[in-house]
Amino acid sequence: MEKLRQADRDILLWIQNNFRNRYATVFWKIMTALGNLGIFWFAVCAVMWFMPQYKRTAETALASLAASAVIISLVLKPIFHRVRPYDTHEVLIPLIPHPKDLSFPSGHTGASFSCAVVFMLRLPAPVGIPFLVLAALIAFSRIYLGVHYPTDVAAGAGVGILCAVCCAWLIPV
Repeated sequence: MEKLRQADRDILLWIQNNFRNRYATVFWKIMTALGNLGIFWFAVCAVMWFMPQYKRTAETALASLAASAVIISLVLKPIFHRVRPYDTHEVLIPLIPHPKDLSFPSGHTGASFSCAVVFMLRLPAPVGIPFLVLAALIAFSRIYLGVHYPTDVAAGAGVGILCAVCCAWLIPV
């Protein structure tokens, strides 16, 4: 477990020391803002809600989003109680205001993958791909900006994918 923690820290330091620049930082801040409170995903679902052929997809995505939010925020974060990278390692510098909640797993990532995977499963093949790419970009933004460890993001993606698959299975088209 210690080697995994060390790898998490080393990846963050490598990104901080080799990859950050002002142009990339602007881009990654925009990506992370799209994930704030799931607002982008709610907006997509709101648009879909008014399109009869996609209403059920919107319902499924919202159910998945709610499930991932509850599982991550109310169950997993209190169980694992992992603090943010900048609270543990002074050399890690976050590029956005410090989130006040716990780090593991990433809520932004969970929310993003919970909706994007539903869209991949329910929408015509090429339509879902940009949503999945956006979810991956939002996930990486959390690492780049220094507010999550890579394992936080991986776990958030796993929870989001699991919620999406379960909701798509439970909610018929």
